[in-house]
Amino acid sequence: MYVPSLQVKGQQVAISRKLFACNIETTPSHHRELLDWELVVLGKLKWNMASVIPNDFIDHIIRRLPLPRDKLVMVRKHTLTFIALCATDDRLAMNPPSMIATGSMGAAICGLQLDHADQRLTRDNLTDLLAKITNTEVDCLRACQEQIERVLATSLQQGQQYRQETGVRAGNKAREQQDQSSTPTDVRDVNL
Repeated sequence: MYVPSLQVKGQQVAISRKLFACNIETTPSHHRELLDWELVVLGKLKWNMASVIPNDFIDHIIRRLPLPRDKLVMVRKHTLTFIALCATDDRLAMNPPSMIATGSMGAAICGLQLDHADQRLTRDNLTDLLAKITNTEVDCLRACQEQIERVLATSLQQGQQYRQETGVRAGNKAREQQDQSSTPTDVRDVNL
């Protein structure tokens, strides 16, 4: 609890308020030690207090794309879904958040087939534009987007297999219950 209290909305907070917020009891003599400890923690974090995640890039990227207004919400929603899917694949975790956001947005736009309405949104043109917007290499972005699309295909395939297996099991169980229900359980119920 103490470390997140080191920075509150970019403003410096008095040590006494931090300690109160974290429910830490201390004497004024410990304040200096805690301030020194803060510096150690900040040094280890390389003074980077805010984690940047792929979601932070979506609005900045989407504003610079030639997307139809009526598709913005859908593109954003699909992009967020791709970003969440990326968290399940350890190979994608090696990419910086901006690359994951950009690749996810590219995959979302290509998946929604928005290139029919605007030639600027064809796969190659879109990849070039996204690379320009985020100042990344086109080949790296293309590889990331293709990896994201492979993860989606694998995930969909696994989901379909699971549904089929579950459906087969449910069908077998229903037949088994039906067979059992027609079998008399009492000797007196048997008609000869």
